Parts: sequence; structure tokens; C-alpha cells
Amino acid sequence: MNLQKNMIMSLFGAMLFMLPKVTHAEQSEVIFKIHDITPVEENGEVKSCSFGVTLYNRTPEMISNLGLNLSWTDDVIAEQIEAEKNEKVYDDKGNVKGYKGQSETEKNTTKKVFVSLSVPPLPQGKQISIKSSINTDRCFLLLQKPTIVVESCNYGSGKNTDKKAGVCKNLFTYVSPNDGEYYSDFKQISYTEEVEDIKNQAEREKKEMEKIYSEALSSVNRISQTLNTMK
Repeated sequence: MNLQKNMIMSLFGAMLFMLPKVTHAEQSEVIFKIHDITPVEENGEVKSCSFGVTLYNRTPEMISNLGLNLSWTDDVIAEQIEAEKNEKVYDDKGNVKGYKGQSETEKNTTKKVFVSLSVPPLPQGKQISIKSSINTDRCFLLLQKPTIVVESCNYGSGKNTDKKAGVCKNLFTYVSPNDGEYYSDFKQISYTEEVEDIKNQAEREKKEMEKIYSEALSSVNRISQTLNTMK
């Protein structure tokens, strides 16, 4: 009987040793990228742009109640507005009497476009993808680095929660399509898909362990029967 127990324990020890070990490197940033930018047309005219935002929490804490404001500046429009405002105004004698100070372009369009995002709770070491849209026909602006303002944020959980979100202000790092991280550091699946995949993997491993245990027990029983006949 002791021989059976020892053999089973040895088998389980070997199986546990072979299981993958998970390690986590602590970092202090949330990287995010903009992707899947698509113009949305109405009656043949671009009225808005749909896009996705993926955030990867590489901090050691949960982030929740997250509200972000992303904005992009159209440098061409900004320069045009500035030029129109600085346009010289002349008197009847041809002398400069001042500057226009107004812009016709600014009356019809804005130099900035922005969007507010409400992000679901983001556990440490996980990523999440959300879809949004912005009311502009200048979808190309979304390829540029946005200005990010944290409107609300809880960092940590329970007693460790930073309700003032002070630590969140400099927590977010934009990853451009020109950066290698854009393709290498983000996971290929969303957090929801990852959770489902982990559940399925756990179920497969459970069935495999049950199969191995059953085969090991049968093997031990056969050995035990053989030993009994040798007594």
C-alpha cells in the first residue's frame, strides 16, 4: 500500500513540476494604441470616424472608474487660423493700423477634435479594447499622437484606492503605429477573449490531469497485483 502511495505522489510531483509557471514583471504604466480607424459616410460625405482603443495595464494595481479625454490638433488648420488673425489691416493711406484678429476659417471649423472615453475596470496585467467614434471628417488626425487628459480614475482597490487619481495623471503612454511596441507588446486577443481562453485551457488541463491520474492509477494497480503474486 505504501508503495502505491509513493508511486502516485511521485507521478503527481512530476506533473506539477511540468506545469507552466507564470511570472509578472512590475511596471508602472498603461500603454494604449488607436487602431481600426474607419471613415463613416452619410450621403457620400464623411461625417465621423469610428476607431478602437486598446489599453494594456502594466501596473501592479487595478484601475477603475476611468474617464479619459483624447484630443488631436490639426496643425494645418491651426496655422491657417493664426495667419488669418495676424493678417494686417491698412488704413486709407496704406499704413498698417493693426491686425485682423479674426478668422473666417475658425468660424467654420475647429483646430482641435476630441472624444471622451469611459473605460471599464482594467485589472493589473490585463488589456481591454473599446470602440468609439468622433464627429469629424479628418480621420487622418487619429494617426497622430493625442493629448490625453485623465478626467477620473481610481488606482488600486479597497484601502489602496487613490480617489483623487493623482497617480493616474502621468500613467498613460501612447504607442504609435511607428513604434515596435504597437505590434509586439499588445496581446492578440482582448481581455474578455483571454478570460474565456484561460477557462477553456483550464478545462482541457483538468481533463488531461484526470486522464493521466486514471492511467497512473491503473498502472499502479497492475504493479500492485504483480507484487502480490510474487509474495
